[in-house]
Amino acid sequence: MPGVFVAPYPYSFRYGWEDDYTTNWCLNELEFLLKTQTSPEETAAIIVEPVLGEGGYVVPPKNFLTGVREICDEYQILLVIDEIQSGFGRTGRWFAYEHFNVDPDIIIIAKGLASGLPISGVISTKELMDKWIVGSHGGTYGGNALASAAAIATIQTIRDEGLLKNSIERGMQLISGLSDLQKSYKQIADIRGLGLMVGCEFRDGENNPDKAFAKRVLNECLKRRLLVLTCGPWDNTIRFIPPLIVTEQQIADSLQIFRASLSDIEQ
Repeated sequence: MPGVFVAPYPYSFRYGWEDDYTTNWCLNELEFLLKTQTSPEETAAIIVEPVLGEGGYVVPPKNFLTGVREICDEYQILLVIDEIQSGFGRTGRWFAYEHFNVDPDIIIIAKGLASGLPISGVISTKELMDKWIVGSHGGTYGGNALASAAAIATIQTIRDEGLLKNSIERGMQLISGLSDLQKSYKQIADIRGLGLMVGCEFRDGENNPDKAFAKRVLNECLKRRLLVLTCGPWDNTIRFIPPLIVTEQQIADSLQIFRASLSDIEQ
């Protein structure tokens, strides 16, 4: 897209660096971009996912988003947080940015907001939203009553049934189980995530991304009726993104299927 510039995300595992070093390098690269490709005065906003979705389920170090916020404040650039995949309880908080002690200027929402019905939104302060020129932003399906009702019901269910707590607890169970499997299967190179947004990255014996192995695991899981997806730049990360109502037994069953799938591939 013309006028869009991409800065590196702090993917510490990929670089093989400590989190602090990765964060400082990425923030320095962002500053360098603002010096060389787009001046701060010509930069409307910085858009960032608080946890990378399609990019590999990468959780940034704690101080990365804080540093981005400081850069935005220094140059009066809007900070836009993309919560489309990570919002509405997915990471154990209503929004993933809450894990990092930052306040965005704008939040983009969709997906989990209405439990599968099509709806999206842009959230900001009244002061900023009042600057829209009437008619400059809209859509054919804006104000869809059915999707809006589903969104209200979804939010009430997350709140009333304690699904944020369930997301945290089941996510800890999932990560713990995957970590145990990592001890037995050297192809599991990294496990990362927040709440029920968990990634399991596969690499080969030479530490190269192993898409083929990840796809074999995915297909073996499918045979056993466990649906998982892959993501990441090399499509070598299996992502676990179960519904927020998932039970302890269902997580245990999933881990058992995952183990069996890994075992069959190794034989």
